[in-house]
Amino acid sequence: MITVESALAKIQEFLPSSWRSEATTAEALIADRPYPPFNRVMMDGIAVSYEAFKQGKRQFPIMGVCAAGDPQKSLENLSSCMEVMTGTPMPMNADLVIQYEHLKIENGIAHIVQDQDRTQHENVHIKGSDCAQGAVLLSEGHLLNGPHRGIAASLGYVSPKMHQAPRINIISTGDELVPIHEVPLDHQIRRSNAHALEASLRLHGFQDVVLSHLSDKEDVIESHYQENSSLFDVMIYSGGVSKGKFDYLPSMWNKMGVTEHFHGISQRPGKPLWFGMDEKNKTAVFGLPGNPVSSLVCLHRYFLKTRQRYVILDEEIIFKKDLTYFVPVKIHYRKDGSTTATPLKVQNSGEFSALAGSDGFIELPKDQSVFKKGEAFAYFSWSPN
Repeated sequence: MITVESALAKIQEFLPSSWRSEATTAEALIADRPYPPFNRVMMDGIAVSYEAFKQGKRQFPIMGVCAAGDPQKSLENLSSCMEVMTGTPMPMNADLVIQYEHLKIENGIAHIVQDQDRTQHENVHIKGSDCAQGAVLLSEGHLLNGPHRGIAASLGYVSPKMHQAPRINIISTGDELVPIHEVPLDHQIRRSNAHALEASLRLHGFQDVVLSHLSDKEDVIESHYQENSSLFDVMIYSGGVSKGKFDYLPSMWNKMGVTEHFHGISQRPGKPLWFGMDEKNKTAVFGLPGNPVSSLVCLHRYFLKTRQRYVILDEEIIFKKDLTYFVPVKIHYRKDGSTTATPLKVQNSGEFSALAGSDGFIELPKDQSVFKKGEAFAYFSWSPN
């Protein structure tokens, strides 16, 4: 079995980064001109010559008004001023804005009534001070949040090029599984894994997701793969990857020409995880364990781009096996700014109901067996934020 770190590196080697979310940019956002594109007035008031103010002038005849949207005007007489509104281009020959609150205007003359030290270009947003023409404001591969959308609009990107979202097929397997709308017999259970995986994918931005279900029959499983592998970028199977008599998937993938990159990771839960690539169809294949906790942990740790954080353990955990240990936790946000995690008592990886009170899971490294209260460990949330 390989380690968690080796499995992550292998998956990242073969999966395009654009598959991590459908809302990532496929091009850098580049400034088409300096920003701001002109010396921009930042306060309503008057524009004057800083040199005139520095020499002691405190009364300025008003020679005109500059409104936002007007072309740039010029202050011809440096002993005078122009009224300027926020957002307008600074008049040529003027390099100081004094806000209305510091003025008294009478008979067309602006009197400075609040005198104080002032600096050249005060209340002026200097041309190019945000960025120069040609500057990269946002590199390729970013999620476009609200500020990013605003930047794109400012730069003239009507519809920024976006990476193509992968087409994903989630395939549940097992004769014991029935549709969720049916009442199961005593020996049956409702299909839940596929719906949990689908919800997680959609929450993280993957919308092109299709669900399938297959019985535990070799010919059915093989036919489905032959018919669908060329239609999807990613095929995620739930169940059928362990050592059971009816776990046909690994041998079927081998028969179909899928290159196995690993089968088994030194972790709990999720040890039987399988990953391979169908090079002919350019399709990534994941075989997730059938147990609910295992399948969700594997999806979030190895496929979804969940932001890694660190939280403080508020109870001691002892785990003496040579495995990376993933533990569902409840998160608490403290008044001192810290975030603590309470481990939940999950009896086994098939205990789906135990996840109801969890916010995510922590990762406990395999080279440690006693995890003390107060220690910080990596935390992965079920939600994207």
